[in-house]
Parts: sequence; structure tokens; C-alpha cells
Amino acid sequence: MPMNSSKTEIDSWLMALSSETDSSNEVWESGFEVDRQVVHSKFGPYKKIFLRPKNFIKRFYHTVYPLSIEEWQCTEQVKLYDGFCTIDVILDVRFQATFNYALSNIDILSELNEHIKNAYHDVALDHVNRELLNLSDGAWVHEGLDEVEKRICFAINEMLILQNIQSEVLCQLKPSFEEFPDVQFAKESVYLSVLKKSFEFNEEERNELFRQQQQEEKQKIDHKRLQFQQINELAELDRQKQALQAENTKLLLEEKVDQQLEQFEISKKLHADKIKQNSQLKEMALIVELKEKETEQALLRENEKQEKAQLIAHQADLKQQELAADIVRFEQEQVSWREAKNKAHIEELDLKHKQKQLDFEADVGYKKRYEVQRLAMQEESYTARKKADVYLKREIELLELEKQRLALQVSIKEYKEKGSDQVKDLNHPAD
Repeated sequence: MPMNSSKTEIDSWLMALSSETDSSNEVWESGFEVDRQVVHSKFGPYKKIFLRPKNFIKRFYHTVYPLSIEEWQCTEQVKLYDGFCTIDVILDVRFQATFNYALSNIDILSELNEHIKNAYHDVALDHVNRELLNLSDGAWVHEGLDEVEKRICFAINEMLILQNIQSEVLCQLKPSFEEFPDVQFAKESVYLSVLKKSFEFNEEERNELFRQQQQEEKQKIDHKRLQFQQINELAELDRQKQALQAENTKLLLEEKVDQQLEQFEISKKLHADKIKQNSQLKEMALIVELKEKETEQALLRENEKQEKAQLIAHQADLKQQELAADIVRFEQEQVSWREAKNKAHIEELDLKHKQKQLDFEADVGYKKRYEVQRLAMQEESYTARKKADVYLKREIELLELEKQRLALQVSIKEYKEKGSDQVKDLNHPAD
């Protein structure tokens, strides 16, 4: 019978038995103190160690060492019965050094917890081995290892407290078995106990499997019964549903007829209201259109009046500009003529002066030259008189232009008055 799997039937049974067994009435009180600290006072040759009191004030010669609660795990494998049984040991230890332990190890106060682990590791495992090696018969296969675990925990706690170390130990023992070897007389009772427990365990599993199969068959039968019942109920519900649907269809048809009649009356009324509303809207639109046309015509008339007024004003401005240009041109010509007249007068005076000078020169004896100059002066005098006639003619023309200018101003004034009367007529048309 192979039994070397990671968790055999016997292993499972032992673990279940271990979890179902009630814990012992003996409870180990660890008495841990979270804030436990020792103070090392060193002042010169004087040394002292004491527990840190409340409201302690640290001085420069004080060194404070916390005695903290430490967690420590030890694991070990112990083989029994010539390797037939292997027990995995897991020790979870929580411990705290007391003041007396610190006092006895004053030189290693900063490393007390590591010192405890190293010093008592082998001692704790010796207690475990001692208890496990005392399992001479196979009674523990039926009863489990809870009592052994408790004894190991109590022994390690007792050993540590005797060394002034407060502790709380949790021990777990997990057995496993190899294939059955050749039976030896000294170990026959253990092998028989394992075989017996294996047979009982297998028998319980077979009974449980048979019970589960019966339960599953019963559940299948109950499930089918429920299915038939549900089918019958669903068929009845379908019949009731069809009857309700038929009744609802009849009611819906009747309601639909009534709704169609009401809808026809409403549609008829809405159609009449719509026709009436459309006629009112058309009438209102026609009124609005007539008003818009009247407004548009009034705007057109107003625009025409403004355009005519602007045209008349523009023409008057053009006439005024032409008149101003003529006046400027006339004044420029008059200035030119006056300058020419003044120049002719100056030349006539110069000729008279030259004649007097020639007369004087003639008296002196220059008759021949005088005669030549006199002839030249006569010629010049004739030319000057001819120019004077031209200037006189220009004076007459200037007077004519002045007359025309005055007549043009009168006509422009009359035209402006006539234009203002036309604008007034446009602004105030006859009704």
C-alpha cells in the first residue's frame, strides 16, 4: 500500500484529529511588557543597571536598552521507526528577556535577543526530540499529537522561564508515512495501528461516498419531480395566459374602435379649425402685404424727393462753381489788363522823357541824331498809341464781362429761389 504522497490518508486524519481536539485547561501566561526597558548608568567607575521607571529623565551618563518582544521560528524533521514515520516540527516562539536576565548578561545588552536564539536553539530542539522519541507505541496514531505538542510547549516555556526569559511557544507536529517495509517485531504495534486506522479511514470514506451518491440520487429524483411540477404549472399558466390574451385582445379591439371614432371626430374638428385658421392667416398675410407695399411706396416717394432735392442742390452747386470760376478768370484777366495798361503808361512816360532829352540834345547841336531819334520816338509813340487803343478796347471788353457777370449772378439767384420753391412743393405735396 503506497503511503509516500505529500499528504496520505493517515496524515489527513491526524491533522483533522489535531484540529478537533479541545485545548488543555493549562494556559501558559507569558507576562510580556511592551515598554520594558533597562537603563545602564555609568558615571566614572560607578555602574548601575535598573528598569526604566515612569517619568524617567535621561542624562548623558544613561544608556537605554529596550527589552523587546521577539518572534523566533525553529524547524526540524525527526524520523521515527527506522524512517517509516517522518514528523515535521515547527516551533513558533515569542520571547522577552527579563530584568534579571539582562542583569546577568550586562555585557551584551544590545544583542540579548540574538544571544537567546543562538543559546537555546539546540536546547529547544532537544526537548522536541526527547518527547518524540518517547512515542514507543502506536496509540498516538489514533489519539493525535496534540498532547505531545502541549507537553513540548510547556517544557520549552518552563526551560526558558527558569533562565529568566518570558516566552509563549506554539508547536506544530505534521507526521507523514512511507511505504510499509518488512514488519519488524519491535515496531509491529505501530504498523498494525497505521493499517487499522487506514482501513477505518478508507471505510469511512467509502461510507461517505455511498451516502453522497444516495443523496445525489435523491436530489436528482426531487429535481425531476420539481421539473414535472413546474412543467404542469407552466402549462396551466400558459392556458390562463392565452385566455387572458384573448380577453385582452377583445377589449383592445373594442377600445381601438372607440378610439378610432373619437379620433375621427377630433380629426374632423381639427380640420375645420385648421381651415378657419388658414383663412385667418391668409387674411392677416394679405393685410401685412398691403401695409408693406404702402410702406414701400412711401419710401420710394421719399427717396425720389430726396434724389430730386439732391439733384437740384448738385446743379446749383455746379452753377455756383462755374460762376466762381468765371469770376476768378475775369478778375485774373482784369488784373492782366491793368498791368498791361500800367506798363503802356510807364512806356509813354519814358518816351516823353526821352523826347525832352532829345530836345535838349538838339539844342546842344546834335540835330542829325536828334532827327533820327525823333523819328524813332514818333514811331514808338505811334506804337504806344496803338497799344493804348488796344488797352481801351480791352477796357470795353472788361466792362462787357462785368455786365455779363452781374446778369449771371441775377439768373443764379433766381434759379436758386425757383429750386427752393420746388423742394418745398416736394416736401409738402398736395393731398
